[in-house]
Amino acid sequence: MHAMEAINRQTWRNTWALRDYRRSSGYLNLGERRAFEASAFDMRRGRGQGRVLDIGVGGGRTAGLLRDVAATYLGIDYTAEMVQSARQNHPDLRFEQMDARDLSALADRSFDLVVFSYNGIDSVDAAGRRAILSEVSRVLAPGGSFVFSTFHRDWQGFQERIDYCRLEWTPNPVKLGFRTFRYVEGRIFGSLRMRRFSALEERTGEHAILLHGAHDFGVMVYATTPVQLQAQLSEAGFETPALLFDIDGSIIGSVASSDNEYFHVVTRKPILT
Repeated sequence: MHAMEAINRQTWRNTWALRDYRRSSGYLNLGERRAFEASAFDMRRGRGQGRVLDIGVGGGRTAGLLRDVAATYLGIDYTAEMVQSARQNHPDLRFEQMDARDLSALADRSFDLVVFSYNGIDSVDAAGRRAILSEVSRVLAPGGSFVFSTFHRDWQGFQERIDYCRLEWTPNPVKLGFRTFRYVEGRIFGSLRMRRFSALEERTGEHAILLHGAHDFGVMVYATTPVQLQAQLSEAGFETPALLFDIDGSIIGSVASSDNEYFHVVTRKPILT
């Protein structure tokens, strides 16, 4: 197991992370909304007719967005605690613990739309990423869409070490005390993790494994560029060029600004395969 995966798995089981994902709902940003809309969100057969696979489902945020367009829905996550959280939020939908690198329990060409939101595909190393792209291509029906988001390796935040820990004011003394405790704890553990995990970063010509400030510097992520991403998708058998959106919903070309933390991707499996 790559070191980044051990770090990430520990974070996904953390009480604070589970709490955040359990409460999350709606679109992350306009870019995600436009990616969903561009993905044949209605399955091109009318609402409620498509077969949907939702990977890295977390607490079920995207389940709430996809349920009305799905004839059948399956949400998966490799963290048992996240699966349980999603089941609690959406007791009428199907969720299973499953690793996206091995979808052997799912038949070839059995889904019309596969979604892997919130940069979940970046939680594994390069070999794992290739395995995910291969498996998604296999389970997608010809003409089916794959929608995901991925980190931009040239994002300035990786160099500036942006700290996501914030203290939000509230007049409620109990909530303020709780938030203050959480803020102080986050700053302390975040500083320790930053010093420890920075040494594990990797940079190659094709990609980078970098420490991210989310979850108090509790995650390491795979990051790439638009050009490298298009090459990965082509190699895995997807149509290229894929459509890329920044978080504001603007289309990205072959060069992305360093202001772009990540981008949303819409690609399809060719009809003739």
